[in-house]
Amino acid sequence: MNTHLARVSANKRWLATALYLLVILAVVAGFVALRWVTTLPERMDEQQTIVLGQTRFAPDSDASVRVVVQDFGAGRPIADAHVKVSLKPASGQAVSLFEGQTDETGSLPVHFHVPADAPAEALLIVETESAVGRDRVEQPVAIQREYRLLLTSDKPLYQPGQTIHMRALALSTFDLTPARGATVDFLVEDPKGNKVFRQSVTASDFGIAASDFTLADLVNQGNYKLSVSIGDTRSEKTVEVRPYVLPKFGVNVSTDRSFYLPGQRVEGVVQADYFFGKPVAQGEVQVVGSVWDVERTVVVDISGQTNENGTYEFGFDLPEYFAGLGLDSGQAQFVLEVTVVDQTDHPEQTSTVLPIAAQPLVIEAVAESGMLKPGVENIVYVLTSYPDGRPAPAQLQISVDGGEPAELTSGEFGLTEFTFTPQPGGYHVLDIVAQDETGLSARRQVDFEAEYGSDSVLLRAGRSAYVVGETMSLVAFTPVASGDVYLDIVKAGQTLSTRSARVQDGKAEFAVDVSPDLYGTLELHAYKVLLDGTIVRDTRLVVVDAPNDLAIAVATDKDTYLPGEMATVDFQTSEAEGQGSGGAGVQTALGVAIVDESVFALQRQDPG
Repeated sequence: MNTHLARVSANKRWLATALYLLVILAVVAGFVALRWVTTLPERMDEQQTIVLGQTRFAPDSDASVRVVVQDFGAGRPIADAHVKVSLKPASGQAVSLFEGQTDETGSLPVHFHVPADAPAEALLIVETESAVGRDRVEQPVAIQREYRLLLTSDKPLYQPGQTIHMRALALSTFDLTPARGATVDFLVEDPKGNKVFRQSVTASDFGIAASDFTLADLVNQGNYKLSVSIGDTRSEKTVEVRPYVLPKFGVNVSTDRSFYLPGQRVEGVVQADYFFGKPVAQGEVQVVGSVWDVERTVVVDISGQTNENGTYEFGFDLPEYFAGLGLDSGQAQFVLEVTVVDQTDHPEQTSTVLPIAAQPLVIEAVAESGMLKPGVENIVYVLTSYPDGRPAPAQLQISVDGGEPAELTSGEFGLTEFTFTPQPGGYHVLDIVAQDETGLSARRQVDFEAEYGSDSVLLRAGRSAYVVGETMSLVAFTPVASGDVYLDIVKAGQTLSTRSARVQDGKAEFAVDVSPDLYGTLELHAYKVLLDGTIVRDTRLVVVDAPNDLAIAVATDKDTYLPGEMATVDFQTSEAEGQGSGGAGVQTALGVAIVDESVFALQRQDPG
């Protein structure tokens, strides 16, 4: 359930308290006054309204909230209550958005369209009326379109005098439509925080804006912050500015294992090659290995020379103790720094990090809902992997609170499910022992906390990812086998749909047809509203992908070019095979950067 807006007409309870005080005062005021006050509560409005939804909406979009009407005096829902929802600007008349009646559970899913010209600030007004009484809830809401921004540059490293090419992509957060016509502000700040460049650009029909900034020949060197913004939405990127010489050759380091235990021997190979393909023969090599405790400590220093193939082999024994073990799932790091100097005395450097593990297997356990839900069967996902991140299929023994262990097997992805029913409140300890097919083993104990209370909701999705056109299967489990479970489908902070299902045999089931408007990341909120107004809930995230992937084909007129020669590059964009009219050409906006690859040997380019 989206809890950004959960308003109850609690003023009724306040009035009841005030009337109780008036009764006491009326004792000294006379019989007539006493009779008026004591009979008034019998006629007092005991209807309360609960509105569940969010406080931010996108203009010209469909939205939903849920309205629950109850008789708090009798402790029961009110059926057939009339509900009216309207939107009122700060000045002007309210606009009616929806009217309807509650069902037998006192609930009503309210669906409405947010006007395209709605003011940025307004009041969402919910009015309810029934035989019990009437009620009114007002909630300030914000109505504005929010954006996602992606800022890219052509490379991560620049020299004084070079031009920084910046490009931004702006999409609506709600429906991912391009922010066509939006004003995009570019800003560049030097390492001292001085604003050295600013430009406003109008986004194209594809939501793209671009800007160039040429560095002066004499500038402050260091990290420059590039930023782009639309209104309050901002995206940043850091690039480095300093003089540099493009590397003449590349250095690669490989080791015999992808992770090590303390005290094991490391066997490695250094390979040095010029970018035009020739190996760096008879190059001087230095291999330095270091660890971190209080400070960096060098524990390995090896020197040698590459052979005619540009290769150098080395080996050493790791220390028996690492200060980092016990942290970060029992892992530490060993840093290898390699320097190669060719016969022209030109040096190049590279480094790599070797994972050092306390145990040869890593065990992780996660409850499906984060916290354990009492009274219903919970799934605990158990993942076994090697310290380098590869999945580790293993035999498992899992016990709860010292009980009889269950024997399970993690599959090819190192993942398995363990189920048990926790009790309300307190902690449960899972003891997990894993062993792979080669005999490597590990053990770990994991503590889980269970929620308090006699009622709870556990939402379970059939899958974590769907494609438009499929049906999403959801089940909400609850220990109290009665009542209704409500489901809100929220995207980018806005409720798209709200629905309900009756609890049968301890569960409520939902089948949601995945329509195109559900594309993106969805928050699924399942909840129950108890008679005292308490809300018990659970949340899941699912991703909906649209079958509209593009295929990009790149072709050049030649395989090899001379310096200064003209190159022709052709790009073809089309629908991916299996997507609608697969193979058909599609008009798109392409972002192309042409950079000497040797720059990336000096500094890595981030994705995007």
